[in-house]
Amino acid sequence: MKRWFKKYIRLLVRHTTAKDYSVLIYTIGAVIGIVLAFVLVGKLFSAITHIGKGNDEEITISTPADAISTTEDPKAIMADKCRSIYDKNKEYMMLVNRTHAVPSGYSFEHHTLNCGLDVDERCYEDLMAMLTALNNENMYYTIVTAYRSTETQQAIVDSKVASYVGQGMSEADAYNKALETAAPVGCSEHESGLALDIAPEGVYNLEVSIEEDDSNKWLNEHCYEYGFIPRYPKDKEAITGFSYEPWHFRYVGKEAAQFLKDNDLTLEEFYDYLEY
Repeated sequence: MKRWFKKYIRLLVRHTTAKDYSVLIYTIGAVIGIVLAFVLVGKLFSAITHIGKGNDEEITISTPADAISTTEDPKAIMADKCRSIYDKNKEYMMLVNRTHAVPSGYSFEHHTLNCGLDVDERCYEDLMAMLTALNNENMYYTIVTAYRSTETQQAIVDSKVASYVGQGMSEADAYNKALETAAPVGCSEHESGLALDIAPEGVYNLEVSIEEDDSNKWLNEHCYEYGFIPRYPKDKEAITGFSYEPWHFRYVGKEAAQFLKDNDLTLEEFYDYLEY
């Protein structure tokens, strides 16, 4: 190859000296052709390599492991939504149940209703709007219970205990029996001023059959629009710790009420997300 190359160079010099440029032109054309060939082969190789990598990427993306790693935790997403709702409505969203008492020293501005019962001033305007809308549907109501003082709640528990003791129960058994239908002192939502028992007009005996009345059906369907929720719904007794009470409504604010309705959450379930 080296001898051939030297021979070719001598041939090129001889023809060029004789002013015959044909060999030079062929040589230049050959060099350009070789260079272009190498460039085309390089681009073709690069394209083939890229296609191969593209296929590998598609296979990697479709694997279940990657799908899991890029999917957000639905419970975490809901927890973030609950925290956002709570931050904007926390003044109304206090959790009160058998294990969460009204905070010590809690107080609120009282508003006395025409029936003589008190509610928290902050829910009064929305309460009146809801009850007025009910009246506009030619349905009427009785507010059986609103705010209860600690002393009143204690008297209710004591009365139930005395009744069961009179039936032959021990003091301890009577107390436990009483708490099946009454909250321990400090653990009744009525002590917050944000809860009401609303029955059909003229009804003061609170029984589950109230759910069959049109006024109660309307309240359970529309209360969310005014910031209230049915606090102790059917089929969630194990979660709330209270029996089904279609008459018991709790104020949490309009945005929070709609959120709880849309996500079918009790306050207990809402707080579970806050702690997630």
